[in-house]
Amino acid sequence: MKTIVFIASGIGTTKRGFEAHVEDLYHHIKNNSTNRLLLFKGGGKTTKTERTIFNVRRSSFPAKVLALLSGKSSYDIQTISFFIGLLPQLIRQPIDIIYLGEPKLYYLLQKWRKWTGKKFQIIFFTGGQTIPRIVSKEDSIHHVSPLCINKANAQGIPAANQFLIPHFLNLPEKFSEISLEEKQKLKTKFQIPPDAIVVLSVGAIDSSVKRMDYLIREVSKLNDKIFLILLGEQEMETGKIKSLAQELLPAKNYLIQTVPRHELPQYYSIADIFVLASLAEGFGMVYIEALSQGLPVVAHDFMVSRYVLKEYGFYNDLTKEGNLRNTLSEIIKSPLNADQRFQRHQFVYEHYSWEKVKTDYLKLFT
Repeated sequence: MKTIVFIASGIGTTKRGFEAHVEDLYHHIKNNSTNRLLLFKGGGKTTKTERTIFNVRRSSFPAKVLALLSGKSSYDIQTISFFIGLLPQLIRQPIDIIYLGEPKLYYLLQKWRKWTGKKFQIIFFTGGQTIPRIVSKEDSIHHVSPLCINKANAQGIPAANQFLIPHFLNLPEKFSEISLEEKQKLKTKFQIPPDAIVVLSVGAIDSSVKRMDYLIREVSKLNDKIFLILLGEQEMETGKIKSLAQELLPAKNYLIQTVPRHELPQYYSIADIFVLASLAEGFGMVYIEALSQGLPVVAHDFMVSRYVLKEYGFYNDLTKEGNLRNTLSEIIKSPLNADQRFQRHQFVYEHYSWEKVKTDYLKLFT
């Protein structure tokens, strides 16, 4: 029996697709394996198999002070402190496989393994759009899209050590929509006008990566009655995003907030259109979450969005002013129908449901 450890320093403190993937995969492998599984995380409750590791969180005042004094980033401070907190766990028990996706933590574990002579394998997950500069020959790379494959090949990582297995959702095969009555109840709950077209985006509330400012500007130029919902982690840029929405959008015609992950489905269920305006994604979990709900999904036209959404995406060059507005206008002219919603859900089920990908994931840890 192997001991397999899943590590993400942001689990319990950060609401991103990156952490959600590691946590979901841990639970699914645990439920389908006879091996001993452990999850090492940065926050939340400690249980028999889930260990909360002490760390200085990157958003905290001490992390910012230490970053300023050391010349490192606050994320580096979080990672280094997490590694120090992790050492007792590494010393205490034998480990066969470690699964993670943070380059700095990978380098630290490489050095620890070399210094101690330990024999564990590391599987590095490239969903964060990164790949370590140097990958040890005993380690493997898990890609969720082709984004980092060329880079991995250029670094000389053998094809046999690389695995392309996409993200997954817990998804029933049968598609079920909420009733119009339930939808109106939810709209009333969120103070959304009953006749409004709901445009939803899910991701960090920022301008540098998820480009929520671009989305606000484009929606503000539409003549249709739009209600814009932005859901995600609060970032340094969030204040400016909220100010921009207040300036450009009609009062009470938008909602910007952070919600627990388990509440996201109700927002997808009342949306009419989903938009992700980021120009680069490692995979884009929210693409398939929205598509599984039957929604038209608007994405920047690039390799990963095409790989994930195939013919089911609405693509445009979202670097240019007016392109998103034009795409939204075209979608609004062609309202959703039941057949389209079903086909989108079915596509996600066939390609990205746990039932369809679990065999490949289980092989990854054998």
